[in-house]
Amino acid sequence: MRYTYQYLGQTYIVTVEPQADGRLQVTLGERVVEVAANMLGDGGLRLALDGQSHIAHAAAYGDQRYVHVDGAVYTLNLPATTRRRSASTGDSLTAQMPGQVTAVLAQAGDVVTRGQTLLILEAMKMETRVAAPADGRLVKLLVAAGDVVERGQRLADFEAQPI
Repeated sequence: MRYTYQYLGQTYIVTVEPQADGRLQVTLGERVVEVAANMLGDGGLRLALDGQSHIAHAAAYGDQRYVHVDGAVYTLNLPATTRRRSASTGDSLTAQMPGQVTAVLAQAGDVVTRGQTLLILEAMKMETRVAAPADGRLVKLLVAAGDVVERGQRLADFEAQPI
């Protein structure tokens, strides 16, 4: 799973990959760490990394994410390209539920027909197909396979046009 956040004016991409032994491989820039994560009864996580144990809690409000780790609070923001936007500047395809992009079946610039599947999202073991709402062109693709998306997040820009 791939997450993109802004913190103190810098953009960070965090990749989390489950390992066969149950741990997670977390990549942040050039740094790669193995993390053991255990759920706590209060919804938090006990994280073990680099021989140390940490308690973490996270919450979301709008485009902000609040992460509390060992007494310190970090405020992360979704970058502008992943924030929800109105469709007033054109047709935007948005995620109807949070999930993970499992497949991208079209590319920016592709001419597509109404109902053609452009992306596949997976949420709670259900696949959701994101289809072209009309005949037209896929102007811009804002996600890639493996990305985690939130409800209402813009996935692609679409321009309806007769083919």
